[in-house]
Amino acid sequence: MTQTWSPRRVAILGASGLTGAGLAHQLSLADEYDEILLFDLKENVLQAHAIDMREAQIVAGRTRARLTVLPLDEAVAQTPVDLVVFAASLPETPDGSREAFLEGNLGVLRAVQPAISALAGESGLVMILTNPADVLATCLAHLSDIDPARIFGYCLNDSIRFTAAIARELKVDPTRIDALVVGEHGDGQVPVWSGLRLDSAPLELTADQRARIDADARGWFRRWSDLRPGRSSGWTTPLGSARTIAGLAADEPMPVAVWRRDAEGNGSHTTLLAVVRDGAVVPTPLDYLDDAERAAVDEASAALADKASRAGALTH
Repeated sequence: MTQTWSPRRVAILGASGLTGAGLAHQLSLADEYDEILLFDLKENVLQAHAIDMREAQIVAGRTRARLTVLPLDEAVAQTPVDLVVFAASLPETPDGSREAFLEGNLGVLRAVQPAISALAGESGLVMILTNPADVLATCLAHLSDIDPARIFGYCLNDSIRFTAAIARELKVDPTRIDALVVGEHGDGQVPVWSGLRLDSAPLELTADQRARIDADARGWFRRWSDLRPGRSSGWTTPLGSARTIAGLAADEPMPVAVWRRDAEGNGSHTTLLAVVRDGAVVPTPLDYLDDAERAAVDEASAALADKASRAGALTH
């Protein structure tokens, strides 16, 4: 298998929102992209974003990427792109949960699925940013004829929050820590304790330290919701998703929700380290996990498959 993916043209559905617009801005300042197509129902907002982003490109001295604003209903008529990003979402409510977002955002996904399929064509990849990204990636695999291995979900934030929790516990700079979360985005996340590194050296933690770190990382969503911001992560997610795209294009294993089947043959998009091979996003060998972590990943895969199945039944 070979690495041949070079995303020169990217389409973002839901590009007027905080996450979609933030990603468009990040990509517009990189020299790796030729064109970024922006789609949303709020075309006036997109036009305003594009004006601002083009001027930001001049400030940064990075004007290669062309920003193209198009009506959402014209998406199906466009030439297929290398990467389609689904970033559209219903407004987040203060007391919402990831499960509560699922039904509404699945409705949005259903509405734009024809546009996603048309823009992806026969070989484009599809990245899900909308929460819950892993379940929605699996739902899209069921809804469309797109090969499930061409669909992946953004999940880097879990590893970032795990890293931050470790840094707080140890009172060290987080850039000194290498940490990874796999499994499910949310409650079914699997911290890879066996792979922790501090200054590139193996890091061993006590049971009490692990318990505090785990509670800290898993409590992020509730702490965020209690602030009632009325929005999603607007700085970390756009920057992290741009980093994920660049990493995959550079043949660097990245934590994304990638298609895999569990022991019973049920398929779901589960967060693992993955790379692009022959037009598909595929997991790398799981030798970076210990036996307990592998078992937890299998449980997460089964749970994700079940959630996607139940979500599909609810919206039929």
